[in-house]
Amino acid sequence: MTESVDPNQFIKKWSYRFLKIGIFVSIVLAFYVIYMDAWVQTRMSGQKWETPVKVFARPLSLYQHKFLPQSELVAELKILNYRKVNTVTEPGQYSVSGSSVEFYRREFINVGEQLLPQKIKVKFEDNRILSAHRMNDGEWLLSSIETLDPLLISRKTNSDNEDRDIINLATVPEWMIDTLLVVEDRDFYHHHGVSPFAIIRALWANLIAGRKVQGGSTLTQQLAKNLLLNDSRKTYLRKFKEAITALILDYRFSKDDILEAYFNEIYLGQNGNRAVHGFALASKFYFSKPLVELEQHEFALLVAMVKGPSYYNPTRHVERTKKRRDLVLQLMVSENVSDSADYEKYITKPMVITQSKSKGRALYPAYMQLVERELKALDIDEYNANGLLVFTGLDPVLQKNYQKLFGRSINKLEKKYGLKDINGAVVSVEHASASISALVGDKNPNSFGFNRALDANRNIGSLVKPAIYLTALKSQSYNLATVLPNKAIVMKNNRGQEWQPQNYDKTTSESVLLQQGLVNSLNLPTVHLGMELGLNSVISTLKSLGVEQHIPKYPSILLGAVPMSPLNVAKMLQPIASFGQKLTTSAVISVTDVNGFEIWNKPKKVTEVADYATSYILNEGLKQVTQVGTAKRIGMYYPHVQYAGKTGTTDDLRDSWFMGFDQNKLTTIWIGKDDNSPVELTGSNGALTVFLDLQAARKAETISTPKPNDIDIHPFDVITGEALSGECGEFIVLPIQKSKVKDIKQCPSFFDFLK
Repeated sequence: MTESVDPNQFIKKWSYRFLKIGIFVSIVLAFYVIYMDAWVQTRMSGQKWETPVKVFARPLSLYQHKFLPQSELVAELKILNYRKVNTVTEPGQYSVSGSSVEFYRREFINVGEQLLPQKIKVKFEDNRILSAHRMNDGEWLLSSIETLDPLLISRKTNSDNEDRDIINLATVPEWMIDTLLVVEDRDFYHHHGVSPFAIIRALWANLIAGRKVQGGSTLTQQLAKNLLLNDSRKTYLRKFKEAITALILDYRFSKDDILEAYFNEIYLGQNGNRAVHGFALASKFYFSKPLVELEQHEFALLVAMVKGPSYYNPTRHVERTKKRRDLVLQLMVSENVSDSADYEKYITKPMVITQSKSKGRALYPAYMQLVERELKALDIDEYNANGLLVFTGLDPVLQKNYQKLFGRSINKLEKKYGLKDINGAVVSVEHASASISALVGDKNPNSFGFNRALDANRNIGSLVKPAIYLTALKSQSYNLATVLPNKAIVMKNNRGQEWQPQNYDKTTSESVLLQQGLVNSLNLPTVHLGMELGLNSVISTLKSLGVEQHIPKYPSILLGAVPMSPLNVAKMLQPIASFGQKLTTSAVISVTDVNGFEIWNKPKKVTEVADYATSYILNEGLKQVTQVGTAKRIGMYYPHVQYAGKTGTTDDLRDSWFMGFDQNKLTTIWIGKDDNSPVELTGSNGALTVFLDLQAARKAETISTPKPNDIDIHPFDVITGEALSGECGEFIVLPIQKSKVKDIKQCPSFFDFLK
């Protein structure tokens, strides 16, 4: 017989059990909510994102009398993606009128200061700045100096899979916020993180369509999923967790806090292996300009991509993405974010994407390799921290042009002489600061491989000669008119091996003047001179110029048997081009924190390698190299600009070198082959040719330096080197220090001729 069950007792029993389960679940849920509440507060209140280390070109300074062709300022504005307009009204715009350039500078953080947006007008005359004015309360006021925002050339995060620019919501135009809310969460200000009505509306729409056509997640839920949960799995547990997190977010933080986090977190595509997060970085990635400068159709495209950056990729799925963008523009009109006139204006706009092709890599790879090495050598603890700003000496106009022209010039040489596998490097240094303005390490400008500017250590040939002649001119015993032997010479080492240098043309003579040995790059006079001076003296000069490597005490160093990289050669030549003043040559100028507070600055120490008078005389000789010597093609190509320079060629034509400088910049060029086989080019027909091609991309300023008071200009006998009282016989006019003028040979007078 079956025992009967009392229904009331059964209900009471199970009600009690369900109550206990309910209490247990409530306690667990309460603890979970408390845990999530603490976790969300910590995550949202602390540092939410890693801020990238940003590397900038040099901020261009603008001041009266500065040598700066108007075309170069315009070119830099274009590189910075300033937009040319008829009337300048907003940051990021510029206009050109006759000899004036007006632009509205963008806000940026400089070393030690934050520069606000500023309207500036620069007037030019004869490739110089005539004046610089800034707009203040509707009036143009004369300014002593203005600074243009620098080009961002690289950004580095410790985690390479995410990148973003952090933006403050207060700087975002209101219409952009309204556009986002209209499309993604129009009830944002009226729900508490989760919208039941939106969920029901989405479910109904999906049921009617028979597939998922609408989502019910609020903007707050999207933020919870992307920023806090980092979980893309579509499970009920994840949706529950997302809802709890969204409710906590809405309770703990203001709507503006949530919106700002969303603006910085939203995923909007890929730059190579790096994810593009946030509207600020997406604006620069897709349109190459700051978010605040976007037009309505451009921001509508970014909002359109929120739904699916891969599905609505503007470069891969053009038609699909444009339809989505146009839908956003329609919603902007229907919700009164914009008017019908704006809609008619922007709906016809094509999607013009200026998306970077660097795939997350630096704009100028060879230059950035040097920057990274210098930063590593500085051993700045903060380098691996967030938000460092690194300012370099890079001239973006010069770098861009040199990268473009270098490979073309190499290809021309190969075609002209029937050669192949030629490569090389270029290093350009600015005199005033000794900062590296441009650096090219491969004929392929986008190469991320072997950097010849940094790592191609090759014999420098005749580029060593300025150091030898400087050693002589520093001595009281030598001047440009000193007579040097031009005879054959044979030397033996302690193992009986012979070294017999020759002039390039295999000729000899009794003697030449020191000036002729320098200008015509004669080997024999240079070797005789170097041996007279002593190898120790020459090595000492090389060390004082900045050569750090060991230099063997062999006579062959007098003809450049010293392997050096193009960068180190440029460092060695910098004091010569700067008239005896040695500065620290580097790419990195300063490093600051994210607010511009200085962490490191390049040492400003100046060392005098040679006095001004001696340097002046040496450089007068180097100027003659470009007029009548081995680099005389420069004078032919650029007759109105006075350059100084020196060619260099090594044994068996393995290396072709040239260094040249004007009033502002020193440029060193090496041409050769990676396997060290002969390149079959001299310095004159190889590296010099490249130099001429590169100079076509810029306007150089002629060398103009005052003659020192203790320097006289004298005629000298070209055979004996004697100082002459006048211009008579075979003579050459040379500068000489007054203290070195001993006896003056009197020229024949009119009466002497009568006799």
